[in-house]
Amino acid sequence: MEFSFSKEEKLLQMAVNDFARKELANKEFNTLDHAPREIIEKMGDLGFLGLKMPEKYGGTSGSWIDIGIITEEIAKQNISIAYLMMLCYEFSLALARHGNEEVIEEWLPGLCTGRKLGCISVTEPGCGSDVAAIRTGAVRDVGFYIISGEKGPISFGMQADVAMVFVKTNSEIGPKGITAFLVPVDLPGITKSSIKSMGVLPSAPASFKLKEVKVPIKYRIGEEGEGFQINTSLGFFSDLNRVISGLISLGLAQTAMTLATSYAKQRTAFGRPIANFEAVSCKIAEDATFIEASRWLCYRALWLKDQGLPNAKEASMCGWWCPKVAFQAIGNALLIHGHAGYSDDLPFQQMLRDVTAFEIIAGSEQILKLIIAQSIIGKAAIPDVLSRDINYYV
Repeated sequence: MEFSFSKEEKLLQMAVNDFARKELANKEFNTLDHAPREIIEKMGDLGFLGLKMPEKYGGTSGSWIDIGIITEEIAKQNISIAYLMMLCYEFSLALARHGNEEVIEEWLPGLCTGRKLGCISVTEPGCGSDVAAIRTGAVRDVGFYIISGEKGPISFGMQADVAMVFVKTNSEIGPKGITAFLVPVDLPGITKSSIKSMGVLPSAPASFKLKEVKVPIKYRIGEEGEGFQINTSLGFFSDLNRVISGLISLGLAQTAMTLATSYAKQRTAFGRPIANFEAVSCKIAEDATFIEASRWLCYRALWLKDQGLPNAKEASMCGWWCPKVAFQAIGNALLIHGHAGYSDDLPFQQMLRDVTAFEIIAGSEQILKLIIAQSIIGKAAIPDVLSRDINYYV
């Protein structure tokens, strides 16, 4: 057993940390209503966005652990940019594995360099974790599909050049009726509107209304009826999403704990540093324990994925537990700073709003716990109403 990064992984960690400190350690970035395009392109030029993509399209070799290292280090400085990177990987992986050669050649090089930005459009106003219940539909015609419906919220939807849209292509009830399409957002019939959220502000969430949008058949990703499997293997409800969501949360938590530790050693009360008081030092010790345990759970899940081994249980643990650990650590950091921590002058109020999003992004806590329970107990752990679809989530 080896509980350390390799020499190459440590060098990658240092390089990403250096980039993040130089380019992203700017409080104002967290209040923007968009992700700065120049930052995205810089990350693309450094090869951060093309890991595990074909080299002929601008991709680079790498491991799932490498992806975890990059997103965790970026999240320590800016959680929104780390979230963007996670979506970039999901989008590009799905395109590279299931798109046709013509469309891959058209879009993937730009996605790997950051010159193009994709978004994933799964959820709708009436459904979230119950992806099989989506109502946006596509009807096949000669040479194209006609898509109509409403999708949202869509992270980075206001900025994206292209969306991966999951829709119903037949009347079959359940996951088998869902198909994925690549949809350039400038096609006629698409109306975008901004959605205001309480955190992760640069994610520029949007709602799409699609009215008889004609999408060429070549833009279908995979075959008809394969959309649900594509989403759960590479997209919004994938193991990768759950683990990386966890690491992003923990990256932010680590920053909060570092700030709290530094402050506790400098701030004095009753003639001594407040770090001298157990009420403070024990909070830091508890958070350090939970963050460390959570991190290694995440990297174990990624190691399993690198070995080609099942990791649905571990990934689901990461997805529900890590954001809660992070929320607690950030809350403790705020309290250690006292009234100053509760003000806009310090970042903790923003951090709490940001990390809350990750209790939603990887799927609901209850769905993730059902996946864990099924892996331990078996199908007896699954309510009858979900027994039809739950296997698609694991």
